[in-house]
Amino acid sequence: MTAPNLTATRTFLISVISMVMACGLISLESTLAQQKSGAIHRNNPSRDLRKVGETVAKAVLDKDIPALLTYDRADLRPADEVSLKNTKSDLYCYIFDSDCITWGSGNWRSVYDKLSQAHQLEIKVSVSSSPYDRQLYGSLFFYDAAAVSAKDLRSRDYLCKEGPANITSWKFRLENGKWKPVTPLFDSETRACPTEVQGDDQ
Repeated sequence: MTAPNLTATRTFLISVISMVMACGLISLESTLAQQKSGAIHRNNPSRDLRKVGETVAKAVLDKDIPALLTYDRADLRPADEVSLKNTKSDLYCYIFDSDCITWGSGNWRSVYDKLSQAHQLEIKVSVSSSPYDRQLYGSLFFYDAAAVSAKDLRSRDYLCKEGPANITSWKFRLENGKWKPVTPLFDSETRACPTEVQGDDQ
């Protein structure tokens, strides 16, 4: 092979190798970008907690007690299952029937009524890291966005005043990548002022 032909062959091979390497780098960068995007999509606690909120809201509106109980605290589930079969129990009234609620000053409404009668049902997600155990906690707020603003949820006084009739909350903790309830169903045993929205919220 003559010198000019040899040089041309080497140039061609170098060009081919460069193109292959460039394609490989582009492919690698694309793969890494997709993996990063997928990781961000998977690791979105606020989005995941919102899905929980949407699911439990649907369970209440459908009066699907078995579906609702799957999100109950494991230690409370057996007793709550019994209570929810009794249409006069405090828990059943709290979640499904305002007419049999006996506590408060007459302004309490059931979770079902708050959700079903909302003109614009909104689910607010508030996520924050605890300085005590460094775990991630999240709260769900269910309310009528036509009557309650996101700003109102930051006021503890407002929550104390309007919570019984217009706002429902539920607190969770992220454990091994899954949201687990900290409080009973829709904070049913606290019946105190809901905690105002804090941290990263949506």
